[in-house]
Amino acid sequence: MSYQVIARKYRPKKFAEITAQEHITRTIQNSLRLGRVGHGYIFSGLRGVGKTTAARVFAKAVNCSRMIEDPVYLKEVTEPCGECESCRDFEQGTSLNISEFDAASNNSVDDIRLLRENVRYGPQKGRYRVYIIDEVHMLSTAAFNAFLKTLEEPPAHAIFIFATTELHKIPPTIASRCQRFNFKRIPLEEIEKQLRGICEAERIDIDSDALQLVGRKAQGSMRDAQSILDQVIAFAIEQDEERSIHYDKVAELLNYIDDDQFFEVTAAAAEGNPAKMLDVARFVIDNGYDEQDFLEKLIEHLRNFLIVYNLRSTRLIERPEPVKERYQRDAACFTPQVIMQMIDLLLQAQKELKFQFEYQFRFELVLLKLVEVAHPVGTALPAAPSERVAEKKKPMIG
Repeated sequence: MSYQVIARKYRPKKFAEITAQEHITRTIQNSLRLGRVGHGYIFSGLRGVGKTTAARVFAKAVNCSRMIEDPVYLKEVTEPCGECESCRDFEQGTSLNISEFDAASNNSVDDIRLLRENVRYGPQKGRYRVYIIDEVHMLSTAAFNAFLKTLEEPPAHAIFIFATTELHKIPPTIASRCQRFNFKRIPLEEIEKQLRGICEAERIDIDSDALQLVGRKAQGSMRDAQSILDQVIAFAIEQDEERSIHYDKVAELLNYIDDDQFFEVTAAAAEGNPAKMLDVARFVIDNGYDEQDFLEKLIEHLRNFLIVYNLRSTRLIERPEPVKERYQRDAACFTPQVIMQMIDLLLQAQKELKFQFEYQFRFELVLLKLVEVAHPVGTALPAAPSERVAEKKKPMIG
């Protein structure tokens, strides 16, 4: 049997298995209990957060025979049973009541006209025919207009579920005729929990730091996290009997720059040490890291200092506890105004680097300017982080 990737193997089959979208699954389940199922839905949000998965589970639920015939099960469970003929047909991909379209490749007026012709025919089994249209924002203006009348007066047996990552591209005339659900970015803790469960099911031991690194790389997308985990497993596990994954292997595969390098940047800026700053630039260049990616992560690093300043807490910083403590300790090196000036400088540098040559020189120059921002000409240099620690340890006299 051919290998099935993690993202497909562990794809949710019930509402309860969809991660971090309870505000949506609860609403849909309540509408099923009350018999208040609409004819048009828009699922919007970041890639890989469960839009199409939720649409598929919803489509399976509205035609589940047990939910239709057993009012107690409908009221108390409200999940597709997975055992009736309708659910089995769906899992096997043979259900004629559920149709999925990719609007990116079927976005013409003719494609929508064909869809309109099919909508007239009722379901063979169950109550509804469900049409799931992915990337609906890719439809042309003419295609949207051709679809408008059908969406305004749909047959009683038709349900349309539109999935999109760009809600603003959907015409108001379409959006106003649908119920809109915004899928949230999945929190890092939820991604880690899900990945941990997958690793346990696959009998793989993985470090907590490595798991967090995979989750952070996914940037709130569960599908991205699962795809990265697939890649990490293939890279880190060389022998079947040694099924363990460690942080250093994950960092090597993902070409990840450790937090220490970003703390070196802020320490060099705080100390007014251009030589130390050039050492960091040389490290980035010699190890083949992408300069744009480094600047992006450096902006996130500075953002974490602003979090400490404004919240007096590290609860919104997605890092291990020792790193959070370091943020609290080093926050006194700068004022919030200096941090924001640094971020403005880096944001401008990101734009310019895209269209400039001599990347190495310009990248070094950007980092050196951080020293200048932290210590304008004519100002005294504050004590370095290491010096302040030494001063705190100096015994009191008298």
